[in-house]
This record gives sequence, C-alpha cells and structure tokens, in this order.
Amino acid sequence: MNVNRLRITQRLSRFIFPLLISGFLAVYTMQTSAASPRQKIDNKQLKMSITARSANQMAAFYEGREFPPSAIEATREACFFTVGIRNRLNDTLWHDITTWQILTTDGNIKPLTQADWKKTWQQRGVEQRFQSTFRWTLLPDSRDLRPGEQQGGNITVPRTDKTFSLLATFDTGADRKGKKYKVKFKNLRCLDEPAQ
Repeated sequence: MNVNRLRITQRLSRFIFPLLISGFLAVYTMQTSAASPRQKIDNKQLKMSITARSANQMAAFYEGREFPPSAIEATREACFFTVGIRNRLNDTLWHDITTWQILTTDGNIKPLTQADWKKTWQQRGVEQRFQSTFRWTLLPDSRDLRPGEQQGGNITVPRTDKTFSLLATFDTGADRKGKKYKVKFKNLRCLDEPAQ
C-alpha cells in the first residue's frame, strides 16, 4: 500500500509540480509589472499619481498625430511619466517642475521643461503645429490649482537606466508665500521596452 501511494505521488508530482511553478512565475510576473509603473500619494493636502510610460507607448501616441520621425526620435531620448495632481487644500496650491528634483545615486537631474523641448524642436526643425500639440501633452511647468482643482500631463526626464526618486515641492497661497509641501516618489525607473 505504501508503494502504491509512493507511485501515485510520483505520477502526480510530474503534472502538479510544473503547474505550481508556472503559476508562481505568472503571479510573480503580474505583481512585478503591475506594481512598478504607477505610484500614488493621497493625503490631506493633495492627491498625486505618477505613471511611467514606455518609449514605444509615447512614440505610438505621437505617430498617431503624424509627428515627423525626427520628433519621434527625440521623444525616445527622454523618459515620460504621466502625472495627476488634485488640490485638497482650502487654499491655492502651486506646482513648479523647475523646483522638482530627480534624485539618483550619482546626483540630481532636472526634469525637462517646455523651454528645453522648444530648443530640441528648433534644432530638429519641427513645425510649430507639432510643437503646440506636444506642449499640450505636458504638465505645465508652473501652475496654480484652486481648492478641489486638478491638473494632469506628462513630465519628462533625460533617459537613464538608473532608479531614482522624484521630490516634488508645492507652494501655497495666492502669493506663493504660504506653507510648502513636499512629496517623494521612490524607486522610479524609465520603463524598459518589451523584448521584440
């Protein structure tokens, strides 16, 4: 009887063990991919999310708007993150990406501003209509948000293979002289492209 149980166990293990392993790998892969591209902060001052976008996603978006190849190539040289911000204060909240910091182990990187992109477009001879469309997809460099108001758009950073943190500072008050708030998103990465 023990011999029969052993044989049955051996036969089952041939089928069940590979299923368990493949199931574990599928769950691990899903959790890793689902957790990495999007992060959120939700507190009494603001609600903010940041979602990493791949170079292929952004290229497809701009190709769909008939951007020239030179402009699409320029987008591949940056990392895109879609940011959403909602003001939860009973006061004006200001964002200014020129004060935001990208923190790496090798030092700080500044997010690319609209002026940086304008320079890129001019160097590549990109028509004004494409520049305007691109600017529309970006988070404004600086803007005030009234109580309950929200804003969204992309921020861009020079492409890097390093993990980094984003430290975002917000001013408050109509004159921007109120209390400052800071939020930090950790372990951000430029999304790697899927294997072709």
